[in-house]
Amino acid sequence: MPRLRRSPQPGTVRVSTLDVQHSYRRSAVVLGPVDVPPVDLLTARFAAMAAAGPEARICLQPSTAATRWRHTPALAGEVFATTTRPPGSDPLALLSALRRRPGDGIRILAGGDYLAIDFSHGLGEVPLLDLLIGVLLGAVDPTDDAVWVPYRHRLSPLVVAGARAIGGRPQRLLPLWRQHRRNSALHDGFVDAGGTDIAPSPATRFARIPADVVTDLRRQRDSALPDVSMFALYTCALHDAFAATGFDVDPTVTLPFDVRRYLPEGRSTLASFSAGLDFRLGRDSGPRGLQSDMAAAAQMARPVANLMAGTAKTRMAMRSRRHPRWLVPSRRRVQLLHSSVGNVPHGPWSFSDPARAGIMVASDPVSPCGVTVTTASVMGSLWLTAEFHDTLFDAEKVGAALDSVPEHAAQLLRQDLR
Repeated sequence: MPRLRRSPQPGTVRVSTLDVQHSYRRSAVVLGPVDVPPVDLLTARFAAMAAAGPEARICLQPSTAATRWRHTPALAGEVFATTTRPPGSDPLALLSALRRRPGDGIRILAGGDYLAIDFSHGLGEVPLLDLLIGVLLGAVDPTDDAVWVPYRHRLSPLVVAGARAIGGRPQRLLPLWRQHRRNSALHDGFVDAGGTDIAPSPATRFARIPADVVTDLRRQRDSALPDVSMFALYTCALHDAFAATGFDVDPTVTLPFDVRRYLPEGRSTLASFSAGLDFRLGRDSGPRGLQSDMAAAAQMARPVANLMAGTAKTRMAMRSRRHPRWLVPSRRRVQLLHSSVGNVPHGPWSFSDPARAGIMVASDPVSPCGVTVTTASVMGSLWLTAEFHDTLFDAEKVGAALDSVPEHAAQLLRQDLR
């Protein structure tokens, strides 16, 4: 999160250590159908958002080595259009066309009535993407100063969240310490092979669960597990689906928690501000046990503590000039990260054809064996996007696992109805 006071280095802005940590990865989104404006209008709106200042984030040039990033609105990114519309507006084809475009800035692709955006994860996450899409589609005016008020602050949002969540409630320290000791053994047994013979190769697969199937699963959930979220149910179903498809799956899953909930009302940040918490899925506890663990984590402010600890660890690595290395574990287990962007659209724009509405959100995995699955609810249906390295995991099997999630969710619910 940038500190918005004047920087002593001309043309630079101080950002958080978390921003640097996320700058090693990129994220992309493909959505449609929407009323996509002409490229020149998209370009003008993008430039207007970049000109709003460091608060807009898109005008910052991410670095993986320093917390001072150049503020260069003129180099924020590029908007372009496909010369031919992919048959059926295939999201994977649009994503491939987007990623073939050279450059490290934000890349925006207009493909018929579909919009695709690729950006450094160090710039931000869902709130930034929501705002950018709103600006591009003409639903948000970036020249309106009121838009940026929640993102202007002198103190770091992490400092504020830590003070409110932990400093003001020191009784949370003991359960946090106990949780830390329990977590210390979650990843035992992994030995790095130390080789680099397998190159990174990001790949994407997606699936859609129709609205009627989602409605039926929700009805069954209301009967069998009324106190369990659909997110917890889908997480367990994803884990079972990958295992049933033949993958060796780590019993520990990572779930991002938005730390903005710990900020005062009216204050927010467009930077990345989510903590990835690890949870071990038990054979007998299932979605009920996972929901209980998630609730306990939120109650003890574990997301804030995790973000603070991760920041300190990354800062130490930066000082020692250690950088992430591509090390493939000797045991290649799927390390599942399940993230949800909730109901789309979040902002004041809409799909031009609700019957065909869809979204694909692809985020680079955090480790060689990582499989990041992002779910999004669109007009009642659920879209699942998996991002992984196909040099390690077979892409067709990953796709098959995603397709089987409804079946495994229903099976979990039947077990609890007995």
